[in-house]
Parts: sequence; structure tokens; C-alpha cells
Amino acid sequence: MLILLGRLWALLLTPVILLTGATASVTKMAGDAAITATRRTYVYDNDRLLLGAYNCWLLDNCELLPPLAAGAGLDFLISGATEEFLDTCLEEGIGVIMSGPNGPTGWLEFPESFRDAWLGLTAENYWNHPAIWGDNIVDEPNGDTFGRIKEVLDHYNSLGLRKMPYVNLNGFMALYSQLYFPPQVSWAKKILLVTTDFSNERIDIYKRYVANYVKTIDTDYICIDIYPMNHKGESTRWQDYWLRALDINAEACRDTGRDLWVITQAAGNMVDGGEGNFSKRWCDTLPDQRQQNYASLAFGAKAIIYACFQTGWWDDGSHMVTAAGDTTDTFDAVKAVNGELRAFAEKYGEYRWLGAYTVNDCKVAGLRYGLSNGLPKKEQLCLASRDGLLVGCFAAKQGGGRAYVIVNMMELLDEKTATLAVDLPKGKALTVYGGGNVASYTHGFKLELALRPGDGVFITVE
Repeated sequence: MLILLGRLWALLLTPVILLTGATASVTKMAGDAAITATRRTYVYDNDRLLLGAYNCWLLDNCELLPPLAAGAGLDFLISGATEEFLDTCLEEGIGVIMSGPNGPTGWLEFPESFRDAWLGLTAENYWNHPAIWGDNIVDEPNGDTFGRIKEVLDHYNSLGLRKMPYVNLNGFMALYSQLYFPPQVSWAKKILLVTTDFSNERIDIYKRYVANYVKTIDTDYICIDIYPMNHKGESTRWQDYWLRALDINAEACRDTGRDLWVITQAAGNMVDGGEGNFSKRWCDTLPDQRQQNYASLAFGAKAIIYACFQTGWWDDGSHMVTAAGDTTDTFDAVKAVNGELRAFAEKYGEYRWLGAYTVNDCKVAGLRYGLSNGLPKKEQLCLASRDGLLVGCFAAKQGGGRAYVIVNMMELLDEKTATLAVDLPKGKALTVYGGGNVASYTHGFKLELALRPGDGVFITVE
């Protein structure tokens, strides 16, 4: 009821919002200093959807990992590395974004000593291997480190190695001190716009963090990690800021010509609540993985990276692979959803993201605040449904084709199927990808779909 009242209040306040300029996009905050991505060429193909996994360090049985990664349908790992490990990755067709030995990987902090170590890297002393896609520079950097990171990335790219310097930005729920840039929400907005995200300091400060990144650092991507699954039985079962966080970063990527990379939750930790608010439910079922992945795709994600593969910060038994080298239910779920995604990974890469919107907001999980990416009304589908949906809209990079990702965004624990009907234009070829199946049609009609809990489809109209 409170959410519904908030939506109504926000609607009534729309004229005030428009007149006062209550919020601004990331690129407007960055202004003329916003950097348009250079769009470099790498040793790997980044024109399609990529599937990877995060692996913090190598264990003694690491020779098991490359064939398991290939069997799960992965393209790459972010991982520690040895020459033997890289040899096996090459044999299995797995790329590696490497943590060491070319330089230290920062976490939160990126001190001058780390910067200086990377600035000493040359094309001659670079520890190279054909399996290496790039190097892991820093994870979740504090906002005051961006200047040093820029120096490193500029130097790294100047070496001409066609490798990718990897940076994963801080998540939405980071501490204000980590995000570094103070919020600028006036008391008037806090009072007048109290039910909207225009009054929310966390959203304001996070947008400023991303804005400073895009005006300081030239990458072809923005990578973020989002772990949205709260414990079963809690009143807030999905993280309330999940979709808004994706929205903010997707908008920044679209407006600066970058790709969105998303690290998703493929594990859970401290089921007994031992780590308090950070405790997350295990996400070891196919619907758990489907909903996260299709939601990411609805915001134009070009890479999905599962955390974690074998080693990381979650309960060992919830990773894709245990410390003993055994696969888990999470592995099986990831393998299954990757089989679905790979069916359209190349086709998906032929489109650019225009924006996303939701249907029946009050039923959409992970949506405390509405989306603000500025998708024109004319780009939305003619769609009818009584269920909570997320719709991503795309345009072909060449030609006049359109594509859409539609996701059942109702809370998974409610186990509800979403039904919808879409009016599709006449004289167009329609292809629907979903569940590993591909269905093609040659004329316009009303398409009726039933999406299982967490399920999604990718539709092209050409």
C-alpha cells in the first residue's frame, strides 16, 4: 500500500519535478567532461554477449576449473593464474582476466605504490600468454582513487597489447565514504519529493560516483557487482535498489558509448545471519539465475559474470564449484541458463540498448524507485499484462530492426507465472528466443507469452 501511495504521489509531483529539474542523469552531472568510449580492439570478441565467472584465487586442484568452466558455457574467468593453469584454459577455450603477476590488484584502496607498480609495466616485461584477455586492476575502488586509476589505464592501453584493463566499480550499497562524493540533495527536495528518488541521498551520491568515473576514466565498459537476493522469509526479499542501480549504470553506458558488465550473485553466505545485513540467500536454482541474467540483459548488459566460481567470500557450498572440486546446484543452474543465453549471444550483440521500463510497478521485485533512463514512449512495446514485467528495448546497429528483452520480474518465492500479449507490426520477421528454443514468424500478430518464475525472452523484429 505504501508503495502504491508513493507512486501516486510521484505522479502528482511530476510537474514540480519537471519544472525544478529535481534530478539529473549521470552524463548531465558529468557535463561536457563526460568521456565517450574510445572503443578499442581486444584479443577477444566483445561484439557479442560474454559469460564469465569470478574466481578470487587458485587452489591446488585448479586444473579442474578450465574444463568445468567450458562445460558450464563460460567464456572467461577473472582469476589468479599460473602458466599451467593458463595452458589448460587455452586448451578449453577459456579466456582469463588475470589477478597478478603483472601488477597488484587493488580492493577499495588503490595507493600510489600500486599505481607506480603498474606504470613500470612495459610491452617487454609484460607476463603474457595467449589465454590472457586482460588484467584485474582494481575491485570496488573508492571514489578518491580515480585519478591514479586513470594514469594506470592510460599507460596500460598505450602498450599496444590489445588486453583489457579491468576495473569493477563499487556497488550501489557502498559506504558514503567509499563513494567519496557528497550528496547534493536540498532540504526542499527531501520534503517536497519525499516519495521519489529525487530526495534520496544514496541515489544522488551513487550517480555522482559514476559521473566522476565517466568524466575521469576512458574504458569501453562499466562493470558493477549487484547481489540482490536477501534471505528467504524477510519482508524485503529482493534488494530494493537492484533495478535502479542497473538503470543508473546502463544509462551512463548508453550515453557514453560503453558496454555494461554485470557481476551477478551465484552464491549465498552466512545463512544463519552471521554477517548481519550482508547475509544473502543462496541462489542455486534455475529461476534464481534466469531472473538476474534476463534483468541484466534488459539493461543492455554485454557481459554477465557469476560470483563466485570456486573461491570467494560466500559459503563454500554455495559456489559453483566447492573447494574440493565438486560441482553444486548453483553450477547446474548456471550451466542451464548459459545454454539458453548462448543461443542468441551473437544476435544480441547486433543491437544497442535504447532504454528499459517496467509494467505494473507495484508487482515488480527489486523496484523501490521507478526507472529514469529516458526511454521515449514510442520505443515501448504495445503490451498488455496484469503481472510485473521488465522490458528492455534495443535498436539494430545496422538497419532498422528492433529487439526486446521481456522478464517476469515478480518475486521468485511467490512462484508466479507472468502472462502477456504483445501486438507486433505487420510485414516484419519475428524471432523469439527463450528456454533454449527459437521460434520464427513472418507476419505481424498478437503474440501471447507465458513466462515462468524468473524467466525471460529475447525478441527480434526485423
